[in-house]
Amino acid sequence: GDSRFDEVLGKGGGTPQPMGFFVFWMVQAFWVMLVSMPMLFVNSSNVNLPTFSGYDFGWAILFAGGVLTEIIADIQKALWVKRGRQGTFCQDGIWKYSRHPNYFGEIFQWWCLFAFSYSSSQNPLGGWADPLWWAGIVSPLFTMQILLTMQPTGICNAEGRNLKRYYDKCKERYVKYRENTSILIPFVGYGRVPQFLKRTLFFDFERYEYRPSSSSSAEDSSIAKKDE
Repeated sequence: GDSRFDEVLGKGGGTPQPMGFFVFWMVQAFWVMLVSMPMLFVNSSNVNLPTFSGYDFGWAILFAGGVLTEIIADIQKALWVKRGRQGTFCQDGIWKYSRHPNYFGEIFQWWCLFAFSYSSSQNPLGGWADPLWWAGIVSPLFTMQILLTMQPTGICNAEGRNLKRYYDKCKERYVKYRENTSILIPFVGYGRVPQFLKRTLFFDFERYEYRPSSSSSAEDSSIAKKDE
């Protein structure tokens, strides 16, 4: 089972929390509903098209690309872990071009599905004038909110203070990797991208940087003085 439910289920000798489990369950159901809104829009539409248009095929292919990116990235990371985490941090395959390619694939596929659902609008003026189609944008935006800004998961959990292990073991090598590897969007030549573009279009926000704690800094200074 999911170990995140151990506490509310009373595993390990604790007291079961039925209401807590109910809240977790309903939050996940609401999450699934929000993410699925573009597909719900498509399935509830009365628009009956004889075949996909070029627009539809294009977004369907891109959606599949997002799914494959996430799958391939997860497989490459799992194989790297199985081989003993060689090199301390993963640079295999697509991880050479993105520090979090699995999150990119997850976000990208929901943006593609939102765009794909445009053709299912029943508004005579088109999807642009359809508030129900626009409501589907909640799906990719909510996914981005979860993966980019929420501390217990996603990039916020992987970056920041949790980078300490890399800075302790191989600081120079990891700093070079960060400077030359996009945080999210797979990109060749990231090291030549201006800083203001990294901080905006590439989502490489300053809050993801590693900032040693004051206690760690004081400890390092103390060790340095002893070495002198």
